[in-house]
Amino acid sequence: MIKSWIKIFYRNSKKNSLNLIINILGLALGFAGLMFVLLYLNDEKSYNEWNPEKGKIHRVVHHMANGEVWSNSTKIEGPTYKEEIPEVTDYYLSGGWYFPALLNVDGKDEFTEDILIGAANFFDFFPFEIYEGNVNSFKEAKNHIAVSKKLSDRYFEGGAAVGKIVILGNKSYVITTVFVANEKSYFNPEMVIQYSKEQTSDWSSFSRSLFCKIDENASIEDVESKMDAIFTKKSFIPEAEKSNISLEEFKDKNGSNVKLERVVDIRLHTLADDAGPEGKGNYQLILIMLGLSVLLIVISCVNFINLSVSSASQRSKEIGVKKTIGLSKFTIGVQYILEIIFQGFISFVLSLVFVELLMPYFNNFMNKYIGLLDGYVLLDMSVIALLISMCIGLIPAIYLSNFKAVEVLKGNVSRSKRGGVIRNAMLGIQFLISGLFLIGAMVIYLQVDYMTSKNLGFSGDHVLLVNINGLGDRYKKYELLKEELVKHPDIDIITSNYYTPGSENSSTTIVTYKDVIYKTKSDIVDFEYIKLVKLKILKGRGFEEKFASDTISNIVINETLAKELGIYNDPIGKQVRLAYSSPDGIYNKTVIGMVKDYHVKGFDQNINPMFMCHWNTFEWAKKYDFSTVIFKIKPENMGETIKFIEDYWTANVDPGYPFSYRFLNKQFQATFIKYKKQKTLFSILTFIVVLVSLLGLFALATLNIQQRLNEVAIRKTLGASTKEIMCQLIKGFIKIVLIVGSAEKVFI
Repeated sequence: MIKSWIKIFYRNSKKNSLNLIINILGLALGFAGLMFVLLYLNDEKSYNEWNPEKGKIHRVVHHMANGEVWSNSTKIEGPTYKEEIPEVTDYYLSGGWYFPALLNVDGKDEFTEDILIGAANFFDFFPFEIYEGNVNSFKEAKNHIAVSKKLSDRYFEGGAAVGKIVILGNKSYVITTVFVANEKSYFNPEMVIQYSKEQTSDWSSFSRSLFCKIDENASIEDVESKMDAIFTKKSFIPEAEKSNISLEEFKDKNGSNVKLERVVDIRLHTLADDAGPEGKGNYQLILIMLGLSVLLIVISCVNFINLSVSSASQRSKEIGVKKTIGLSKFTIGVQYILEIIFQGFISFVLSLVFVELLMPYFNNFMNKYIGLLDGYVLLDMSVIALLISMCIGLIPAIYLSNFKAVEVLKGNVSRSKRGGVIRNAMLGIQFLISGLFLIGAMVIYLQVDYMTSKNLGFSGDHVLLVNINGLGDRYKKYELLKEELVKHPDIDIITSNYYTPGSENSSTTIVTYKDVIYKTKSDIVDFEYIKLVKLKILKGRGFEEKFASDTISNIVINETLAKELGIYNDPIGKQVRLAYSSPDGIYNKTVIGMVKDYHVKGFDQNINPMFMCHWNTFEWAKKYDFSTVIFKIKPENMGETIKFIEDYWTANVDPGYPFSYRFLNKQFQATFIKYKKQKTLFSILTFIVVLVSLLGLFALATLNIQQRLNEVAIRKTLGASTKEIMCQLIKGFIKIVLIVGSAEKVFI
């Protein structure tokens, strides 16, 4: 019996080899696409799953009144929450990002990136495996540091690291702990340094990442409510009284709600834009990829079913004979389903080959290190492939097993309309999915094209950004290099600012005008910045060196802030009050100019209200926030000009540090890189879907023509022209396309 079935399957496969190849190839591509998505999703979901404390650890974020979600918290929140809320058992406070530094190790300068500074209880929240030393020693003193095994091997070539001295700036640190870093963690630093003193601050400076351990039996909603109550008592009520407005009015304009995010959810589902220094997963892209891969499998299944049903007439006599010798409908159906399962198995194996061959390119494109055997994806895909194969085989099996032996042996099955109805329905689904892919690809293409051609509101052409990494007085270094390098004939302008378009820098404060209070972004700039990036001044003027007040009490605002404060029509000369403090205690500032709105973040974010002031307005800004020098260079001899800047930089500004630069326009383009990836993936999948559809349509048309050869011969005998015969053969397809096109138009 089995031998006979194998022979029949082999002969049918050989007879319909084109159909077999198209079915297996289409299904293999669908399985491969779904496997890539599942592997990618599994990798993203694995972040922080290793952490044994994951059920307790939550990040504190703030949902602001203007709709923004801030990932940073104040320094005072953690100790206050722990003291006043029983459910909060511990807290960890740190910087939100790593920083690079030049360290001296055993008399050698070592440039080290990914240094994290935070509280001493880092390992209580992120308990990495300890390779050498111990956690308790790390906590004993502020000058104790922990390094990763990778960094230890680099510094000491595999030797012992504990007890060795590392010099940063003018301070010595002792290595007490060597840990094994975990790349699937919220923090994955190379070195952990402790704060030199206890962190204290007011309730208005959001500058730290805060994690709290919450009792696992506690209600998160209740804890959030308690945190909100504390924030209202400690911050909002005093601020409202100071501003002489009601608490409700203050909260409507400048309030916030505390939200707790589970550490395992931050990577893919954070409420904020910032998911930590290891980056944010693109959940939207995953959903798009998952949807497209499912549609690809659907269209492959439709192809499979359509070709199977259409070729049923070629197996009608086989079914008739089997029924004549006593085989039941169930047995015939099972045999056919087993044939499809076998073809599905071949498709699955072929999909594994595709995934293994394409995985290096996928990893490079997605900046990942995913392997085929990661997690349980292979097992899940095996089950999915089996279920899909069974579902594919079910419809043709039912159709074939219902043939009546007498009719098929007489050859009447080819005139039955049942196969035509199923075929047309499947063909309509195929055209519908293909059309949706094409329309989606066009929409994404137009969206990305709009982004790349849209007026940003600033000019980033030939604008070079270079970071000062070294410690010490960075602003003084900037003033010296500016005085020297501006003499170069191919350097037009040298300036600086803090809130550079496309960067992660951000600073927020409260601006008050009469009875209007508004939280706004701030940028700190040098005199030539507005001129360099060609911001359009709508009213008033920009900063000028000849006016001493421009470095003390004058600011420039954008359109959005002017509208929010109600001074858009006449902003010049208006007095506003900033929450930032100046060295001389002057909080009131005068508006001297209004610039046209321009994009600082990506196009998927609204333009924020913002003001600009000069670096000299705030001494603390020069000390803590200055980092970026901006060069406007001429396009001629660009390579030589950059080399000139590099030589001066490595000799006089950052000796020992690697020199790196980026162009302003490219930095901003990185804000919509995820949309470019969506465009690329959608284009690839659209091409595959259309290719599979066309191959299936070609095979179906070929099969249809073979079944109508007698009809074609009779028509030719009766004098029909080639054009008339072709019209008869394709009119059925045209009707289906027109119906599907009308349906898509209504749907869209």
